[in-house]
Amino acid sequence: MTRKAAWAGFSFWAALMLAAAFRSEMNMVFLLTAFGLAAVGLAALKKHRCHVIVCLVFFTVGILLNGAYTRLVYNRLVALDGQVVTVKGHINDYSQIDGKYDRVVVDGKVNGISCEISFVLPYDDFRYYDEIEVTDEVSLIEDGVKFDSGTYNYSKGVFLQGGYSTGSYVLTGRSVNAVFRSVKLYRDKLFSLITDTCQGREGAFLGAMLCGDKSEMSSAMKTELYRSGLGHIFAVSGIHLVIAVRFFSFIAQKLIKSKRLVYALTLIEIWGFAVFAGLSVSVVRAAVMLTLTRSSFWFGRKSDGLNSLGLCAILLTAFEPYAAISPSFVLSFAAVLAIEIVSLSHREAEGSKAEVSLRTSSAVLFATAPASAGFFGGVSVMSIVSNLLLVPVCTLSLQLCFAVLLTGGIPVIAKPLLRLSALPVRGVLFCADALSLLDYCYVFTAHRALYIIVILSSLIMLYLAYRQKNGRRYLLLTLTVLAVWCAAANICRAADNDIRITVLPSGRKTAYIVSCQGKAVLFDVGAKGRLDGAAQRQLDKLGISQMPYAFISEQGALTAAAYEEDFFLRLDVVFIGDDPLADGDDKLMILKEGDTADMGFISVTPTAGGYEVSFGGEKYLLGKGKIVISSHEVDISKEKTVLVLEGTTLRRT
Repeated sequence: MTRKAAWAGFSFWAALMLAAAFRSEMNMVFLLTAFGLAAVGLAALKKHRCHVIVCLVFFTVGILLNGAYTRLVYNRLVALDGQVVTVKGHINDYSQIDGKYDRVVVDGKVNGISCEISFVLPYDDFRYYDEIEVTDEVSLIEDGVKFDSGTYNYSKGVFLQGGYSTGSYVLTGRSVNAVFRSVKLYRDKLFSLITDTCQGREGAFLGAMLCGDKSEMSSAMKTELYRSGLGHIFAVSGIHLVIAVRFFSFIAQKLIKSKRLVYALTLIEIWGFAVFAGLSVSVVRAAVMLTLTRSSFWFGRKSDGLNSLGLCAILLTAFEPYAAISPSFVLSFAAVLAIEIVSLSHREAEGSKAEVSLRTSSAVLFATAPASAGFFGGVSVMSIVSNLLLVPVCTLSLQLCFAVLLTGGIPVIAKPLLRLSALPVRGVLFCADALSLLDYCYVFTAHRALYIIVILSSLIMLYLAYRQKNGRRYLLLTLTVLAVWCAAANICRAADNDIRITVLPSGRKTAYIVSCQGKAVLFDVGAKGRLDGAAQRQLDKLGISQMPYAFISEQGALTAAAYEEDFFLRLDVVFIGDDPLADGDDKLMILKEGDTADMGFISVTPTAGGYEVSFGGEKYLLGKGKIVISSHEVDISKEKTVLVLEGTTLRRT
């Protein structure tokens, strides 16, 4: 049987994904189903019984591993919710919240259980890998209005968090890993050098692309790049490591004659960059695959991409089973799987190298589309174009940045190289601006029917990427599928005639989104822009393509000025109350109490407590921490989840 590791790895991964997605509640059902399917397979597929047995064994191991981890780690940590605990470990990461407090991630042990817990502590001289002991009351991380923290951290194996500067801590003054700390400090030094040398969006992009630090990128910029299909290039991933290794190997082979020494130095460079990049899932996956590929000649074996990918799946999830459902893990593995599938058939495929490149790019799109639709609520159709035309330009800038990295970041050498690397990035960002503004650059999958269409058609096209030998025919099918997606999105948008009010509560700071047929109006009632990030996430989930109007109840001019960075969609008019700072801004319009603004599908009247919105013969008062529905007031100030108004009923999403 060929590719045993591939069959084993993907079966193992499938088990962990299913188990983690259903929070281990369906493990027995999945296990019994696997045994049933295996029995059928053994009887019907006599030539492939070995395949069936391998898949069953590793699927079973995956289910059992998930169950053991849930019982011995997850359940025991969750049981600490609301208790005061002492965590002994080291600082894995830290970031400044303001001048007084830092957010510190401690990797250590609680009651003998290994864990990572985030604490907010008074500002201090924190450093990576410093030994620390923290005593604080911990709570379970849950999804909130601003971010789905619980879901995100669950896949990362982080379940608890400390209070806001409520605990005590002791720094021992010792470092548990001086080498790793030096690497991370070097990364921070390079990031500062990049952002100081290249101001604005170019510096933010280069810093994110090389160091994985997206702190200088605005929310609008991130959304623009994701929609234009470039989201994977500014998040440090496998492609960065491949470029780094090729760049390093080329130089090493010119300077060193010993192949064994070049190989050893390359391995050090591979894992050194992995540490530099923060050991993200996609980078570690690439590091493992490159290590296996470059080690194959030592064992007299030919490397195989699918086998390497299968082994990576086992190695990366064996100690963190819930990582199998993390977005970075799924998208990274799906993309590499598509590339390997195309590489298996490209020798037999008809067509030029350009056609094979197009086939590969489209296969990556279809392989990642189901995951992208599920995790982010949409798919970038333009990723095929951007991967072929813009990513190569980004890699040119990335290679110049690697030269800065390898030369130690010496300002005399680094600054000219960084300014040179910013030139291609400027062109990439210009193209990303243009692509992201196209009507169907990004297909939203908020409607269930469209979501199903994307999944089914992607699976079919992924199969055809391997089976269809005629490159031109496959590309024609690709264009047809993309056209179907766009048409289906248009039909779903037109058919959605219901007006929906989405409520984002945060105490008395409240934001509302009133939407219909892909068009939305934003209401900031006392939030003063603090819920803009949450609003942008909801706009994506709702599939909003237009947001021409916004209403701001307090600090109108200052809040409206922040919209340029917070929202990808550009507003035509922002309605505010009297504000002396509004003079000279054409987008700002004064709307006083008692006046009415007609938005087409709704009419809006400012009141003392917020805004009165009328549509369909009904009136709703959108206020601070409360909403009045049919003269019935509902207190939402203590809600911690997003709410949706359906008729006269508020439900949690």
